[in-house]
Amino acid sequence: MNKDNMAHSYLIIKHGALGDVIQGLDAFESLRASFPSAKLTLLTSPAFASLARLMPYFDSIIIDERKPFYNLTKTRQVQKHFSENWSAVIDLQCSKRTNAYFKWFYKPTGGKWFGAAKGCSHPMPDFTKLNNRDRMLEAVKMAGAKPFKANLSWLSDNQAASALPVQLATPYCVIIPGSSPNKPSKRWSPARYAELSSRIHKLGMTPYLVGTKSENAVIEEICTLSHAAESLVDKTNLGQLAQLCANAQFVIGNDTGPTFLAAKTGVATLMLMGEDTNPQMSSPTGTLAGYLYKGDIQSITVEEVITKMQELKGGLLP
Repeated sequence: MNKDNMAHSYLIIKHGALGDVIQGLDAFESLRASFPSAKLTLLTSPAFASLARLMPYFDSIIIDERKPFYNLTKTRQVQKHFSENWSAVIDLQCSKRTNAYFKWFYKPTGGKWFGAAKGCSHPMPDFTKLNNRDRMLEAVKMAGAKPFKANLSWLSDNQAASALPVQLATPYCVIIPGSSPNKPSKRWSPARYAELSSRIHKLGMTPYLVGTKSENAVIEEICTLSHAAESLVDKTNLGQLAQLCANAQFVIGNDTGPTFLAAKTGVATLMLMGEDTNPQMSSPTGTLAGYLYKGDIQSITVEEVITKMQELKGGLLP
C-alpha cells in the first residue's frame, strides 16, 4: 500500500438497491485491501445500513434518507457530511442526487471526487455497456485501489446472522420468484416456476422458494400449482439466505437482489431477464453465474432454463 493512504479518509457513496450493493462488494473489498489503514466511510440508504454494518470494509456508516431537497433540516445534515476533510469522495451511485451533492456541497471545497458529476476532479469514462460490478471496480481502481474479489465469509459464516431456522431436505435447489414490488414485470410467471419446481423434483431435488412478505402471494401461488415446491418465504435473513444458496445444488431467480447474492456465493446461479433488464450491465457475476434473456420474459421456457443450468454446471444435472 502507498504510505500516502495510511492516514487518508474516503467517503464512498452507494445508496442501493440490494443487487447493486451486492455487485459493489468487490469494489468495497478492493478499497479495504488496498488501503488497510485508511478510514473508509459509507454513505448509504436506511434499508442497507444493517447489512453495511456487518461488512468488514467500513469504519463508519452514514445514513442518507434521501429526503427532498426542500427539507432544509435533512439537506443541511447531508451538506455537513460533505464539509468534512475527505481525502476523496468515491461516488459509486452516480445518480442525479449524488451529482447534485457534488455541485452544491462538495465542488466549492475543491476536493477530489471520483464519479460522473459534471466538473468533478476525476470523471469516470463512459461505462454504459459495462457490468455494474465491473463499473464500480473500475471506479475504485481509478482512486488507486488494486482489484480484489470479495469473500462473503463475513456473511455466510456469521452464526448470529446465518443459522438456518428449518431442517432442509437434501439435495435441494433455491428458487427466487419475486422482484422489486415496483417492477413486477421482471418476474417470470408463477405457472412457469411451478412447472420448473415439478421438473426439478422429478430430478430428485427439493425446490425451496425464498422471498419476503411482499412476495408471499406469488410464492403461495407457485406452491398451490406445484406441491413439489417448499416455501421459505420470510424465513431467512440475508446471512441465512447466503448460507442457503451456497449449499444448494443451484439457484434460479429473477433480476432481484437475492439472485445477485446467490451468484456471489459461488453457487451455480441462473438469472431470468426480460426487457426491463440490460444484460450487459445487470447480469450476475460469480464463478458459475449466467443468465437467460428474452424481450418477453414469459417466452423463456422451462426446457431452456434446465438446459442452461446444465451448461452452467457442466451437464451434471440428472
